[in-house]
Amino acid sequence: MAALTLTDVLDVAYPGPPAWSADGDFLAATLYEDDGNALVFADRDGTVRWRLRRESGVDAFAWRPDGHDCLVRAGDHTLLVDPETESVRTLAIADEEGHAWSNDGDRIACYRDGLPWVLDVESGTATALDGPDRGPYLAEARTLAWSDDDSLLAYRFVDGDRKGVAVVDVARRELVYRTSPGEGGSCHTPTWLGDGRLCYERVAERRTVREFLVVDPAGGEREVLFRETDPDHGIVSRGALTVAPDGERLAVPLPLDGWDHLYVLDGHGDRTRLTAGPYEDKGLADSTPEWLGDDALVFASTRLGPEERGIYRVDAGPDVTTGGKRRDGTKVTPLVETPGTNVHPTVSPDGERLAYVHADRQLSPELRVRDLDADPAEPGTVVTRSAVADWDVDPVEPRRIVLPVDDYEVPAFLIDPRETDAVPDDATDLPAVVWVHGGPMRQMRDGWHPGRAYGLAYTVHQYLARKGYVGLLVNYRGGIGYGKRFRQAIADDPGAEVDVDVVAAADRLKDLPYVDPDAVAVWGLSYGGFATLRVLGTEPDAYDLGISLAGVADRPAYEVWATETKYSPPESSLPSTLGGTRWEAPEAWEAVSPSATFDAIESPLYSFHGTGDRYVDVGQQDLVVDALVGSDVDFEYEYYPDENHVFSERRVWRRVLERVETALGTELD
Repeated sequence: MAALTLTDVLDVAYPGPPAWSADGDFLAATLYEDDGNALVFADRDGTVRWRLRRESGVDAFAWRPDGHDCLVRAGDHTLLVDPETESVRTLAIADEEGHAWSNDGDRIACYRDGLPWVLDVESGTATALDGPDRGPYLAEARTLAWSDDDSLLAYRFVDGDRKGVAVVDVARRELVYRTSPGEGGSCHTPTWLGDGRLCYERVAERRTVREFLVVDPAGGEREVLFRETDPDHGIVSRGALTVAPDGERLAVPLPLDGWDHLYVLDGHGDRTRLTAGPYEDKGLADSTPEWLGDDALVFASTRLGPEERGIYRVDAGPDVTTGGKRRDGTKVTPLVETPGTNVHPTVSPDGERLAYVHADRQLSPELRVRDLDADPAEPGTVVTRSAVADWDVDPVEPRRIVLPVDDYEVPAFLIDPRETDAVPDDATDLPAVVWVHGGPMRQMRDGWHPGRAYGLAYTVHQYLARKGYVGLLVNYRGGIGYGKRFRQAIADDPGAEVDVDVVAAADRLKDLPYVDPDAVAVWGLSYGGFATLRVLGTEPDAYDLGISLAGVADRPAYEVWATETKYSPPESSLPSTLGGTRWEAPEAWEAVSPSATFDAIESPLYSFHGTGDRYVDVGQQDLVVDALVGSDVDFEYEYYPDENHVFSERRVWRRVLERVETALGTELD
């Protein structure tokens, strides 16, 4: 009888978003394998030509705007790489991040030790610019942006507890514009219009207001292109503006009619809706469409099904996006409709080839490439092959079920071990495990997830199925794929609705005739860890074991840390949904914290956390340890030195998964 091993689980690799070289000769993508990212280079037909590995892994890459040189960031090294000659040149050894090529390809802007610098590619010289510090907060999709003529550099900075946007005259190395604290919000993600005006996003008033603004850096005149408000639930929109090649229009997904649809804004705020229907026209929570010339956009969408993604093209030429409202004749054309998840679409510079990431019920994520006008049902050419394709066993196909809670339908995917050759068809009293994803604005898919965190969790459940564990992956309220109402359902009482959904998952498993109702576990990462910690205390009879990976234990303590290191205070929606700040509404903040019900926990709890986590501070596990060590709760925990939020080292994941398997075997048998 064939079996799966933890080695099989950890051998699954995860490609990142692909990108074409400016000449279209090469395609590149990071590929997470073993202990970090390699950088894979393929030709336009999808044949891998070179795999660049560095001991520190590859953190980021960006193609030069002309030719096929590629900037690569690996550890503390900034490299210039040529995939044609397989040559590597060191540009700098320094604490750098956020690299952005100038439009002429001669210079690279970056943060060095938190300040804006410019590197000259040919000479290797580096010049510091006069401007405020980058600050501690996590980076957005775009933190530095050159003006079209490369004379000005816009970048995100931090002033006190606010993000701002500044503009520097590169030749004079002088600050010429900056947003002020008086704007009262968090300003970020700069980009440029063709007329020389700067565009950026502003989030304000406890994340109940989101705006896109344009400003003339020379005169300081500002104009609001778009304003979205939601004082009751907070803003859930995500995704940066993308500028058309003509420099006059911007595309962005917005949930203005209850679903994420594509809109185009002109330089003065006229807005045109391009897509419609009960679909979310984005692949991931913060995805944005890609311009195909000036006449179309390419995007991922749930049109295949709420837990699947296809790739589509929509007309977006100037004749379509004039008039401020949706044109009935706007045409949406399918490009990829193979079952499963198809995301990260990017079109070659000549407009003929499409690269993307695919995953489904039988295959973990693969990088693929195809002709843009190929049959949408054809799979395309595989660039990086799924390790699952070489397994000696067939993956268990998930079965979609619906959990009716309140007036919502909460989807979940059941993985039945009786469908393997390792468990008899008539088996009964099987243990079961519920997986709770993070976010909360994330989603488990119908098959493998394209991201490493949730793709790995799905792979683990394939492994556990062959060990006899029933799996249930619950897409609780607050996640993407089901419209704005579903996403905002947890706003009024963050955690309580998730408790209901996660308990409903346990109840459904216990109702199955082949599940042992006294052997049901729950586990999750990040927000999934938070949900695990909560439900063990709020509903102590629901689960017989909980396993938290990097979970939040105390919301007030987490908010203090997060608004100092992760996001600025205006970007937090909790003060608006909880009736005030942690000082103004302390009882509400305490009520949403798992720590408030730690004394009610009865089931065993296992907790794992990395000390280098930038998304959830390791102090959250300290609070769990302080509360439960010495209590009557069967409690075990481990810390992993220098590890990040989604553990990076293979040996650490092996250790974690061995501990998970031991916990399940010990506590559920």
